[in-house]
Amino acid sequence: MNDWSEDVRRFKLDEQFDLEQADAKDWGIYYSVYYNMDYNGFFKDQGLTMNNGRRKFWIYNGEKKVGGVVIVPNVIFGLFFIPPFHEETKVFQLLKNALLHWSNRTKDITAYEILPNQIELFARAGFWPGEFRCRWMQRPAEILMTEWDETLKVCSPELSAADEESILLRDAEAISELSYRVYRNTLEDVRRKQTSREDYNSWMEHYPGQTNESLLQASSFVYDRETSQLVGICLISSQDDMPAVYNIAVAPSHQGRGIATKMLQRAVTVLKQHDYPLLRLYVMQGNKAEALYHQFGFIAGPLEVQTCHIPALHGTNDSLN
Repeated sequence: MNDWSEDVRRFKLDEQFDLEQADAKDWGIYYSVYYNMDYNGFFKDQGLTMNNGRRKFWIYNGEKKVGGVVIVPNVIFGLFFIPPFHEETKVFQLLKNALLHWSNRTKDITAYEILPNQIELFARAGFWPGEFRCRWMQRPAEILMTEWDETLKVCSPELSAADEESILLRDAEAISELSYRVYRNTLEDVRRKQTSREDYNSWMEHYPGQTNESLLQASSFVYDRETSQLVGICLISSQDDMPAVYNIAVAPSHQGRGIATKMLQRAVTVLKQHDYPLLRLYVMQGNKAEALYHQFGFIAGPLEVQTCHIPALHGTNDSLN
């Protein structure tokens, strides 16, 4: 088997099967048809490319194209097979062998967003299914009338330059503090492995690189006029070129007043005005906010295992082949 290199376009898995780097657009056409029709139908508006910067590969049986996958050291996802091919188990074992050969084994090998029709395939190959089941939800953008309580002040967040190389979100410290208070010791806190204020600070530092001016206008900061405290946030980011909720939180002291719903109403209204067709969010099964999203018209996509992984090696006697 070849060693991993960004310069190598074809990798031999065994005497029968090979990987060959694909043109992203051509690969995306096949992915949009063969990956999973429930999932692909849910994401049909995102076009025919998976815009994540990872290398896409065809799976060849001799000279016949039989599938595709996104694979790099320590990461695999987007696996599909082209009917009537029926040697999925054999090919997946070969892909696992390639990952074991290419990857840094002091780190986990991770598969992302495994749908129900493939979880057994991953499990049989020795991937450990993660404990979290999540799904995408989405609803159309539309113009909605929203009436705000006069005791609240609502505005859009702004970015500011910290220096020549970095952009920060204004009031980032207050956002981190509010998020920490709202999500601490909840399912979302555990899923994201955010257990300290520093984790939330880091989370907010990534947001400026995942938004734009239109999405900032669709985002909301809500302040209590009497105390000037930040009591609500709804940050909209770009996920595969579509608007998605990056963070939404309401202070415990102000929950039950419909603030989260009104921030979502404001978001879909501004998105409609900027010609975005819909708003998405990613939610874990069991999150109490899921009921709110359903009530606001979000429809759920297929339930998926968020990650599967082959654990990192921590001793010389470990073997996962």
